[in-house]
Amino acid sequence: MVAGREELLLAGVRKTYGPATVLDLDHLRLEGGQVVCLIGENGAGKSTLMGVINGSVEPDAGTLTLSGEPLSGGTLQAQAQGVAMVSQEFPLVGQLTVAENLLLGQRASDRKLFVDGKAMHAAAERMLEAIGLDVPTRRRVDSLSVAQRQMLEIAKALGRNPRVLILDEPTSALGPAESEHVLQLARELAARGGIAIFVGHRLNEVRSVGDRMVVLRNGRLVADLTPQEATEDRLVREMVGKELAQIVEVPPAPDAEPLLEVHGLETENFGPIDLTVGSGEIVGVAGLMGSGRSTLLHLLLGARRTTAGEMTLAGEAYHPRDTSEGVEAGVGLVPEDRKAQALLLDSPIRWNITLAVLKRISVRGLFLQRRPERRIAAEMVKTVNVKCQTAEQPARSLSGGNQQRMIFGRWIATRPKLLLLDEPTRGVDVGAKAEIYKLIEEERKKGMAIVVASSELEELLELCHRIVVLKHGRIAAHFDRASFSKERIIAAAAFGAPS
Repeated sequence: MVAGREELLLAGVRKTYGPATVLDLDHLRLEGGQVVCLIGENGAGKSTLMGVINGSVEPDAGTLTLSGEPLSGGTLQAQAQGVAMVSQEFPLVGQLTVAENLLLGQRASDRKLFVDGKAMHAAAERMLEAIGLDVPTRRRVDSLSVAQRQMLEIAKALGRNPRVLILDEPTSALGPAESEHVLQLARELAARGGIAIFVGHRLNEVRSVGDRMVVLRNGRLVADLTPQEATEDRLVREMVGKELAQIVEVPPAPDAEPLLEVHGLETENFGPIDLTVGSGEIVGVAGLMGSGRSTLLHLLLGARRTTAGEMTLAGEAYHPRDTSEGVEAGVGLVPEDRKAQALLLDSPIRWNITLAVLKRISVRGLFLQRRPERRIAAEMVKTVNVKCQTAEQPARSLSGGNQQRMIFGRWIATRPKLLLLDEPTRGVDVGAKAEIYKLIEEERKKGMAIVVASSELEELLELCHRIVVLKHGRIAAHFDRASFSKERIIAAAAFGAPS
C-alpha cells in the first residue's frame, strides 16, 4: 500500500439467503487513488457487496479490513471508520430541512444542549457549495426533486470526509452536466488517496470515470479489467455471459395524425409549451436538472393543474383535473421514482399490476372480481416478462428491473392511448434495459403515442423519433431524427439554443 492511500481488503466473503448464494468472493483488494467501478446485472451481487462494506449486511463468512483495521460491527461502526454510501433509495427525512438532513447525527458547533441553528445552516451551505447544489438550507426535503435529493445525498456523504465512498447509481436521476460534476467528485476523492466505488449501468460513464472495472455475475467476480480492456462489448459479455444484440432499431417517424396536441400549456414557473405527438410516435424530452421534464409529464397526466393552455387527445378536448381523469381519458405514467411514486412494496405483484384497472374489474365500483383480476395479472406478468415465482409474492421481492417491467405491465393493462415515461430505465441493468426498450417498441407499433423524459441522452437517441429540449420550463430546441446530435442537445439544454 502506498503511503497516504487507503486499502480495502475482502477475503473469503460469502453471503447466502436460504439455499441461494448471493455473494462468493475469494479475494478482492481495492486501493486508494482509484475509482473502482462495480458492474453487473441486477441480482449479480452488487447490492450485497455494498451492504457488506457499509455494514448493513453481515456476511456469513470472510473478513474485511480497511488499511489493516478490521471493518465490522454494523453501519454506525463503518461510518465511524470512514465508510460513506450514497444510496439509490435516498434515506432522507422528508419532513426535515435540507440543513437538518445534512447534519443529522452530527453537531455543527460545540454546544451540547441546544442546536446552534446559525452554525448548522452555515455548515450546510458549505456542504452544498462543495457539490454545486443551489437549494435553500431551510427548505423541506420532501419538496425537492429526485435529482436534487440525489445531489443532497452526495453532499451528505462527502460532508463526512470519507475514506471509502460508495456511489450507487449516483447519476441515474441527473442530466449530463450534473453527472459529469459527480464523476469529478469521485475522481477528486480518489486523488486524495481515498477509495471511490462507483456502481453504474451507464457503460459510457463507467468507462470514462473508472480506473478499474470489477464485474460481478451470480455473486462471483468474473472480470477485473483496466480501462483499455473494458470495451463496451467486453463489459456486456462479462455481465450477461453472452453477446447482446442491438437493443432496438428505430424506424422512420410514422406519418400519422397527431394523437396529442398541446398549445400554450402553462403552470407556475413553467411554460408556455406547444407540443404534438403522433400515433405510433416516440417523442423524447431532454434537459438539465430543474428544466421541467417531470413537470411536463405530470401536467399531461393531470397530476398538476394547468394555469393556461389547451390540449386535445385523440381529437377530443382534454383537460384533466387530476390523475384519475387522465387515466380515464387513456393516459398512463411510469414515474421516475418507482418506489416512492408507483409501488405498493409490501403488496402482491397482482395488486400492483391491476391497480389502474380496478374500475374495469369491479362490480359498480364496489366489489372486486377476483377471477379477472388474477387473469389480467397473469397476462401482464407474461407480457412484460416479470421474473417471479408467483403473482402473489410482494413487489419488494423483485429486482429493480422486474419492478420497472411490472409498472409497465400496470399501464399496458389499461390499453392507454398515450404513455408517459419518466426515466424509464433508471437503476436497471443493461439486460433489463434491452427488454424495456423492446417493450416500448412493441407498444409503439400498436399505435400508442409515447413521450419519454430522460436524463440519459443515449437513451433518447436510441429510442426516439423526435427530441424536444427544455430549459427553465420552456422548449429551447427541437430535433428530428435526421438532426440528432448529442453535442447539439447538450448545448441547447445548457445555453438555450442548438449549437
